[in-house]
Amino acid sequence: MTTKQNHSSYNAKFFKKWAPVYDYMAILIAKLRRKAAERVIGANKRILDTACGTGAQAIAFAKRGYSVTGIDLSEDMLSRAEKKVKKEYDVSFSKGDATEIHHPDGYFDVSSISFGLHDMPEEIGILVLKEMMRATKSEGQIIIVDYHKPKNRIIARIVRNIVKLWESRYYDDFMQIGLDHYLDKVGLKTKHKETYFLGNAQIVECLNAK
Repeated sequence: MTTKQNHSSYNAKFFKKWAPVYDYMAILIAKLRRKAAERVIGANKRILDTACGTGAQAIAFAKRGYSVTGIDLSEDMLSRAEKKVKKEYDVSFSKGDATEIHHPDGYFDVSSISFGLHDMPEEIGILVLKEMMRATKSEGQIIIVDYHKPKNRIIARIVRNIVKLWESRYYDDFMQIGLDHYLDKVGLKTKHKETYFLGNAQIVECLNAK
């Protein structure tokens, strides 16, 4: 079984288990979803939200009037995302592999991944970022929201022990190598970065310099 196949199988089982309660836990990071949406510059933007889960980040973009496409591997998560759609939102959700985005080069003005990279093996995460770059126009925005390791080791240890109660088997690897490693691998440079919750979460905005 390839890394991709193994991840897809694990992903389906993992999120089938957590989908019913995911939104209750995600309340804790609702502020970050709003802050990420506020990073989008200008109007009339087409946005791709990869690993969209139950749609919280995609809806945050849609509430600001943007046209949003959300894709995810988990049908269980997507079924909950669909229930959040209101007629005034220009948002659609579909099952899709973020390593093979079915849109032309440069189709989107903005692409995002919110608390998704840490749920993937490094190899898959890098492929996802490369596909986001391909599908996003030159100089378009790429917005990433995820965990961040705080400088305070005691806080880092406490948070890690709590978060591991529900996080996937890829979490520790992601935290060890860090988001900057991924950005270096794909050639993305940080334009803006903010950390939250005592340094345990981050919003990173990059420009897609092709």
